[in-house]
Amino acid sequence: MALNDKIPNWPEAAHATARRSLLAADLVIDGDVTSDGPVDVHGKIVGSASAPEVLVAATGRIEGTVSAHDLSVLGFVSGSVSARHIHLSPSAVVHADVLHERIVIEAGAELEGRLQRRL
Repeated sequence: MALNDKIPNWPEAAHATARRSLLAADLVIDGDVTSDGPVDVHGKIVGSASAPEVLVAATGRIEGTVSAHDLSVLGFVSGSVSARHIHLSPSAVVHADVLHERIVIEAGAELEGRLQRRL
């Protein structure tokens, strides 16, 4: 399916009472991560990550699919990304097709892939 044919199905924004999950730097998950609250990835996910808010820390890696309302990347993401709001910091490395509503790419961020804006 072409990137243009995808209809966004972003998770809703996290509720104020939602608890943050932290995936430690020495943790490797071979599978899918799903949460109703924010997720901070300091380790590695080989699979998919779906949450209202996903933060890929400088030590974090996601190899697969990311679906979020808000996505911040300081580390590495490869595969495909679908998020309403995306922020790529100067240390971000993203090799993915990206479906977004709003994206911020700071100077120094590496982005390789197709971008598609959806409202």
